[in-house]
Amino acid sequence: MRSVVFTRTGPPPCVVTVVDRPRPHPDDGEVLVRLRARPINPSDELFIQGRYGRAPDLPAVPGFEGAGTIEETRAAGRRAGQRVAVSAIGTWQEYIAVPEEEAIPVPDWLADELACQLTINPLTALLLVRQLALRPGQWLLITAAASALSRMVLHLAHRNGIRCVCVVRNARHSDALTRAGAETVVNLASESLADRVREVTGGLGLHGALDAVGGHTGNAAVRCVRPGGQIIVYGMLDGGAINVTPHELVFADITVRGFWLPRHLDRLTANARAELTEHAVGLLGTTGFTPRIAATYRLHEVRQALEHVRRYDRHGKVLLTG
Repeated sequence: MRSVVFTRTGPPPCVVTVVDRPRPHPDDGEVLVRLRARPINPSDELFIQGRYGRAPDLPAVPGFEGAGTIEETRAAGRRAGQRVAVSAIGTWQEYIAVPEEEAIPVPDWLADELACQLTINPLTALLLVRQLALRPGQWLLITAAASALSRMVLHLAHRNGIRCVCVVRNARHSDALTRAGAETVVNLASESLADRVREVTGGLGLHGALDAVGGHTGNAAVRCVRPGGQIIVYGMLDGGAINVTPHELVFADITVRGFWLPRHLDRLTANARAELTEHAVGLLGTTGFTPRIAATYRLHEVRQALEHVRRYDRHGKVLLTG
């Protein structure tokens, strides 16, 4: 079978290659899934770079989610021919053997291109909004707002009556985000985030912020949060440090915390995780929540796909198919 592998960490387009490897065989309690679609997520790139929360065991196959069909089963709860979304390490290959609980049945109406995106972004969006626990009328800042995950958060927050300030680096996203429910969109290339936040909140600041960037953008987000506010950091697109002074922590009572999906899922009971996933499946069929697809590439075109991910004009998720 074809597998994308990397034998050293580094820039993803430079270190990945496609090789032929033996097809795996499922053990007791496992299923063999023929994968047909996989997204390229920021976590995949961090994994290849050696910067993710789990170190790769080299040589390694990237990819944390995908979708396909069960071809062989040694698990009582799954059947051959069943379409599933997969949550596992190593989905950038044609076949993968996983425990049955990591192969999530999906409805027929959910296409592979959407099912392959079920287990990371929708769950993260739901958990982030739940953790913030903002009330209708309160203000939320979303950095990297043009990303697929941020658009999901915006959809959920707007539906709950939360007023969103979306931060982007390119003005071409402004109209789409406004139509999706953003109260205001700030283009960091030409505007001051602090000035716009003071303007729209009447100088009071934000009740919460979600930051996927870090560095300068993350620091600017912290400065915009009002006393008693909170910021959740869930990404590191910039990778730079976020600096919070003791004065801000003590006298402004600002809360800054991180979010990593695997850790939060581990804290859920099996029933709670199943309910969360069921909620996410329903949302993937909802206009405004459904992720956009920028392009699809075959597995052997993985380097071109990774280059596409880095394009400044990309609008949507890049998928690996086949």
